[in-house]
Amino acid sequence: HRMEAMLMMLCTQTVHALPVHDPPGGGGKEIAPGVRMPWVSLGHPDDNSTMASGVDMWLRLGGVGIDTAWIYRNQAQVADGIERSGRGRDSVFLTTKIPCFPSAETAMAFVLEDLRELRTGYVDLMLLHEPCESFEGTRAAWSALQLAQSKGLARAIGVSNFAKADIEAILHKSFSSGSQPAVNQCSMSIGNRDQPLISYCAEQGITYEAYSPLRHVHLSDPRIGAIAKSHDKSTAQVALRWILQQGVPVATSPGASKLFAQQDLELDSFKLTQGEMDTLSALAESAVL
Repeated sequence: HRMEAMLMMLCTQTVHALPVHDPPGGGGKEIAPGVRMPWVSLGHPDDNSTMASGVDMWLRLGGVGIDTAWIYRNQAQVADGIERSGRGRDSVFLTTKIPCFPSAETAMAFVLEDLRELRTGYVDLMLLHEPCESFEGTRAAWSALQLAQSKGLARAIGVSNFAKADIEAILHKSFSSGSQPAVNQCSMSIGNRDQPLISYCAEQGITYEAYSPLRHVHLSDPRIGAIAKSHDKSTAQVALRWILQQGVPVATSPGASKLFAQQDLELDSFKLTQGEMDTLSALAESAVL
């Protein structure tokens, strides 16, 4: 009931209607009824570049998706970047995450703190950043996200770094009332993928989203280089396109590089052949990378 009290306090101060919008051009992937997320989002910068300027640049280049989290300690900078860009809130797809605490009240407090730091009344996607130590704790935290969504604080809710057993814990019939996870955001690249988990999420209607899409990838590998040359693209673009063509959205980290950001936003300008996809998939299954 303390969660309800916190929400009542918030809602008496701010009344907002959730927009029903698609990324520009009607693109993106539907993750929940009426909610489409961009195929490519700006993730946490690996080079520790200033996040505000990176967000501003990303949005001015035509980007839509921004991925952040309480634990990144950069949500105020994300809000600054959005404001600097001059873009309206309803033209940005904003994803954030809360830590998993085995208390619904604590989890809700983090939801409200995320919104405060981001200076917004809602986010498009709110994730549990990781499972709790116990299934019971995870369920308690998940119930807070369900309540947040029902109160209009998140258009869609999901999880991150969840294994099959963690997902099953919140899908269990004894705890399956309310919204189910729309997304499971996990590390995925040519050099690092969990195909059984990807397949399981697909079976459950959960969108698998990739972070660290270039980690463990040897971009100097001549086989990747040959594919990149044939399309007049960079090896990084090829590695990212391999993920997208499997129906998996990505959160990238171009940092302060305008060139890398532009390249990340041009991944729909080419398509890998089935043979090229097979070559890259074989690399993923080998010990070479």
